[in-house]
Amino acid sequence: MTRSEVRTVLLDAVRELRPEFAGLRLTGNEHLGAELGLDSVARVELLVVLEEEFGIEDEVDPRIFMTPATVNALVDQIVVAEGVCR
Repeated sequence: MTRSEVRTVLLDAVRELRPEFAGLRLTGNEHLGAELGLDSVARVELLVVLEEEFGIEDEVDPRIFMTPATVNALVDQIVVAEGVCR
Protein backbone atom coordinates (compact mmCIF):
# COMPACT_ATOMS: atom_id res chain seq x y z
CA MET A 1 0.00 0.00 0.00
CA THR A 2 1.10 3.54 -0.64
CA ARG A 3 0.80 6.71 1.44
CA SER A 4 -1.83 7.94 -1.03
CA GLU A 5 -3.86 4.73 -0.71
CA VAL A 6 -3.79 4.93 3.09
CA ARG A 7 -4.91 8.56 2.96
CA THR A 8 -7.75 7.77 0.55
CA VAL A 9 -8.99 4.86 2.68
CA LEU A 10 -8.92 6.99 5.83
CA LEU A 11 -10.74 9.93 4.21
CA ASP A 12 -13.38 7.57 2.79
CA ALA A 13 -13.78 6.06 6.26
CA VAL A 14 -14.27 9.54 7.75
CA ARG A 15 -17.06 10.13 5.24
CA GLU A 16 -18.64 6.81 6.22
CA LEU A 17 -18.43 7.59 9.93
CA ARG A 18 -19.65 11.16 9.47
CA PRO A 19 -22.24 11.17 6.65
CA GLU A 20 -22.49 14.96 6.76
CA PHE A 21 -19.07 15.01 5.05
CA ALA A 22 -20.16 12.72 2.19
CA GLY A 23 -19.62 14.48 -1.10
CA LEU A 24 -17.39 17.13 0.46
CA ARG A 25 -13.77 17.52 -0.51
CA LEU A 26 -11.63 16.77 2.52
CA THR A 27 -7.98 17.77 2.38
CA GLY A 28 -6.78 15.62 5.24
CA ASN A 29 -5.76 18.73 7.15
CA GLU A 30 -9.04 18.99 9.05
CA HIS A 31 -8.71 18.41 12.79
CA LEU A 32 -10.00 14.91 13.60
CA GLY A 33 -11.78 16.01 16.76
CA ALA A 34 -12.60 19.69 16.43
CA GLU A 35 -13.56 19.78 12.74
CA LEU A 36 -14.52 16.19 11.92
CA GLY A 37 -15.99 15.27 15.30
CA LEU A 38 -14.13 11.97 15.62
CA ASP A 39 -13.66 10.71 19.16
CA SER A 40 -11.40 7.88 20.33
CA VAL A 41 -13.95 5.22 19.37
CA ALA A 42 -14.16 6.61 15.83
CA ARG A 43 -10.37 6.60 15.61
CA VAL A 44 -10.35 2.89 16.45
CA GLU A 45 -12.94 2.41 13.72
CA LEU A 46 -10.51 4.08 11.29
CA LEU A 47 -7.90 1.51 12.33
CA VAL A 48 -10.31 -1.36 11.69
CA VAL A 49 -11.20 -0.01 8.25
CA LEU A 50 -7.52 0.36 7.36
CA GLU A 51 -6.67 -3.16 8.52
CA GLU A 52 -9.62 -4.69 6.67
CA GLU A 53 -8.96 -2.75 3.47
CA PHE A 54 -5.33 -3.83 3.26
CA GLY A 55 -5.56 -7.20 5.04
CA ILE A 56 -3.01 -6.17 7.67
CA GLU A 57 -4.82 -7.22 10.82
CA ASP A 58 -2.84 -6.53 13.99
CA GLU A 59 0.03 -4.95 12.06
CA VAL A 60 -0.77 -1.35 12.95
CA ASP A 61 -0.35 -0.29 16.57
CA PRO A 62 -3.71 1.18 17.71
CA ARG A 63 -1.93 3.76 19.86
CA ILE A 64 -0.87 5.50 16.65
CA PHE A 65 -4.49 6.50 16.06
CA MET A 66 -4.88 8.38 19.35
CA THR A 67 -2.45 11.29 19.03
CA PRO A 68 -2.38 12.76 15.49
CA ALA A 69 -4.59 15.79 14.99
CA THR A 70 -5.34 15.32 11.25
CA VAL A 71 -5.70 12.50 8.72
CA ASN A 72 -2.49 13.63 7.03
CA ALA A 73 -0.63 13.53 10.36
CA LEU A 74 -2.11 10.09 11.00
CA VAL A 75 -0.89 8.85 7.61
CA ASP A 76 2.60 10.20 8.39
CA GLN A 77 2.54 8.48 11.79
CA ILE A 78 1.52 5.14 10.24
CA VAL A 79 4.25 5.37 7.61
CA VAL A 80 6.99 6.22 10.11
CA ALA A 81 5.97 3.95 12.98
CA GLU A 82 4.87 0.89 11.07
CA GLY A 83 6.76 1.07 7.81
CA VAL A 84 3.75 -0.49 6.08
CA CYS A 85 3.74 1.88 3.13
CA ARG A 86 5.85 1.97 0.05
